Amino acid sequence: MPKRTTGTSKRTKGIAFVGIGLAVIAGFSIFSLSAGGHVAGPTHIEPGNIGLVLDTYTGDLEPKYMSAGTHYNGPWETVIEVPTMQRTISLTNSDKDAQGAVSPRAVQVNTPTNMLTVDVSCQYHIDPDKADDLWRKFHEQFEHLDEFEAIQLEPAVKEAVNYSMGDMDTMKALTTAGKQETEQQALKLLNDEWQPQGIIFSNFMVRGVEQDEETKKLLSSTLAMQQQISNAQLALQQQKIDNETLLQQARTDAKINQLQNSTLTDLYVQDQELGQVKKLYLPSKDLMGLLSK
Repeated sequence: MPKRTTGTSKRTKGIAFVGIGLAVIAGFSIFSLSAGGHVAGPTHIEPGNIGLVLDTYTGDLEPKYMSAGTHYNGPWETVIEVPTMQRTISLTNSDKDAQGAVSPRAVQVNTPTNMLTVDVSCQYHIDPDKADDLWRKFHEQFEHLDEFEAIQLEPAVKEAVNYSMGDMDTMKALTTAGKQETEQQALKLLNDEWQPQGIIFSNFMVRGVEQDEETKKLLSSTLAMQQQISNAQLALQQQKIDNETLLQQARTDAKINQLQNSTLTDLYVQDQELGQVKKLYLPSKDLMGLLSK
């Protein structure tokens, strides 16, 4: 006779099937999340990022993007996660590559008189509302921001620095005022070009300006000559002051001598007048008579 299946064994099998199903779903969800949402299932968008949803049937992006958090995307959808937090572009001679080796990337500026090496850095962020337009324009390049920066943004930064400092006098470019002028103008140029497209630049900094060796020697010689001229001018001014002091002293001495001579002359005249008084000789009895009167 055939064996009967009890209710308990049926329930056990049912639980087993449910467990297997849940395990498959959990495994698929974990795989989907680890894959960044490029397969159907739950998709987690990191804080500071957004998710552009690509409809693989139409080949275009859906109107709304995914904000930070966990979402579900269907099998016909691919999610492209885009960082919208602030990022930094650094172009200096002390930058390091992925292996940690120094990789000089400073901006070379050709001025009317010489070549300058300019260390700059700036920050930017992507406008979430325009990220879809950036993807449509740059496609896969935009999906890898390091590549997008190297191909699109870094050349734009170099061009802005060259335009802002290229016509500037070398001496001015080395001053704080020259650096600040370059920062302001370069930032404006970058935002005029990129902000309408969805890239907003901020905090542009000129961190250092170096000259080529020939210019350094020429500048050193020029500064030494200017210092010599300045010292000579100071010496002439001091000599002029000394001469004026001596002249004033001579004038003062002359006035004192004149006053002394004038006083001596008056005394001499008085002495001479007294010398002209005639002497009177009287007999003693006459003198006594005069005194008794």
